Amino acid sequence: MNSLAVVVPVKSSGQKSRLSGVLPADDRRRFSELLLAEVLDALGKARLLGVSHVVSSDTRALQFAKQRGAGAIAEPRDAGVDSAVMRGVREAGSPESVLVLPSDLPFIKASEIRHILDLGAVGLGVVLVPSATYDGTNALLFRPGSGYRLSYDNDSFWNHLKRGAEKGLSIGVSSEPGLMFDVDSPADFGLLAGSSSGGAPAVFARKARR
Repeated sequence: MNSLAVVVPVKSSGQKSRLSGVLPADDRRRFSELLLAEVLDALGKARLLGVSHVVSSDTRALQFAKQRGAGAIAEPRDAGVDSAVMRGVREAGSPESVLVLPSDLPFIKASEIRHILDLGAVGLGVVLVPSATYDGTNALLFRPGSGYRLSYDNDSFWNHLKRGAEKGLSIGVSSEPGLMFDVDSPADFGLLAGSSSGGAPAVFARKARR
C-alpha cells in the first residue's frame, strides 16, 4: 500500500464555462491547461509528481499530465468530483492518505502543499483548505480507511467539516493563500489579471484583458 496519493480531478466538458463571457472556447481550454500546469509544477517542486494522478475523461488532459510526469487515470465520463477522487484512490492502489487538489490554482506553492502534508503527519484525520469564499474545498487531505465520505457539492467546505466531525476525526483547517484562490468566475479572472504574478496563467489573463 502506498502511503500517499495526490488526486487532481479535471472536468472534460464545459471547462471554465463560467468564463465564457470573457474568453472564447479555445482560450478557455488553453487557460485551463495553463492552470493545470501550474498545479503540476508545484507538485513537482514538492517532489510529489511520482504519486500524483490527474483523473479525467478528457484524453487531452490525461496526455498533458503524462507529459508533465504525473499519472493519468481515465474516467469513462464526467461523474462529479467525488466519483473522480474515489476512482483515483482505487487506481492509485488504495493509499493510506489522499491529498485532493483542484486543477485551477494559479498561485499554488510547493511550500503550501508540504505544509498541508505536515499537518496530516502530526496526526490530524482531515486537513482542509477552503476557497476564498468559504463555500468550496481547495485542498483536502484525508485517510480513505477512516470511512470519511467526500462531499464536493454545494458548500463543500462546510460539508467536509461536518462529515469529519460526524466521524469523530480530528480536523485541521489551513488558510494558505495560494491554495485558497481558484479561478471560477469573471471576477476571479479579473483579480488574476490585476495581480503582480509572473506566472503563465496571470500573464495569459493580462493579455486577454487588453
